[in-house]
Amino acid sequence: MDPRDYSAYPDLLSFCNDAVFKAIFTQKTPESKTALKGLLSAFLERKVSDLEVTANEPPISDFRDRLIRFDISVVFNDGELADVEMTLSPRTYESLRFEYYTARLFVSQGIKGKDRTFNDLKPTYHLSFLGENLYPDNEWLHRFVYSDLERGIKMGGRTEILTVELKKLGVITGKPVERMDIKELWVVYMLKYRERVDEKTGIIQKIIGMDEGIAAADHVFQGFTESQLEALAAIAKDKFELDAREDLWEMKQAAQRKGHAEGHAAGHAEGLAEGHAEGHAEGLAEGRTEAMKETARKLKSMSIPLEQIIEVSGLSAEVIESL
Repeated sequence: MDPRDYSAYPDLLSFCNDAVFKAIFTQKTPESKTALKGLLSAFLERKVSDLEVTANEPPISDFRDRLIRFDISVVFNDGELADVEMTLSPRTYESLRFEYYTARLFVSQGIKGKDRTFNDLKPTYHLSFLGENLYPDNEWLHRFVYSDLERGIKMGGRTEILTVELKKLGVITGKPVERMDIKELWVVYMLKYRERVDEKTGIIQKIIGMDEGIAAADHVFQGFTESQLEALAAIAKDKFELDAREDLWEMKQAAQRKGHAEGHAAGHAEGLAEGHAEGHAEGLAEGRTEAMKETARKLKSMSIPLEQIIEVSGLSAEVIESL
């Protein structure tokens, strides 16, 4: 198989596939390092002269471990730190996750010792590319720092969270390539990644010729071998299954919380009329059942297998099929 023939792996031709994202930027080759330097330099708006990839996702022992995994963790420019990731479907708690792990990365720096102070803390960044929208405005790039909201005064200024929402880039994709800044060139290249193997467009070729980092990323992409593609396909399948299991787990937890709350309210109302103890028990059961039905409906809409829906909801096959 020609290493540039990707027809057998159409689902991999996307930067939103975090396995591909990671494979491009973390290989131990000059091209991969140049690509990662270029990406960080563009979005952190500072020259990244040297870097070392320090961690590539801890082993998966439980699907909930995905909460603490990042595609790329790096040390650069003599001690500065960054987590970089591609997230296809950000969760409702994603912003809290960014904040928590950026803080944890920041305080991981050692400043013990008589010759070290807080001034020795290096800048720390979290950069996330998101396949779905997370924030309600129309801006595709956000930069978050600790600051006084009313007066616009930064605190220490050494932690920063950046998010890039790829679905908000419609206005950029119609912009002439020659007028794009470096961040725009990167995100348009990511969006049009599939077209790299489609000769109908010349946009990708223009962008590749305008930036060394993007050219290096494309060189890595072009060099994928059949065995590497097979490995990426297997990783993508595993990640899909992990995401599905996490979705099921979150829905089950949410349904139980909702069922308990609705059951408590229903039980309280019925208990006022018929006796608190009996009404509370009946209402609790009824509320939980309705919440589980709602969860089952959502799972059916996602084409989740019937057996898994039964496991999550506790409802019978007959009830689920009637929804």
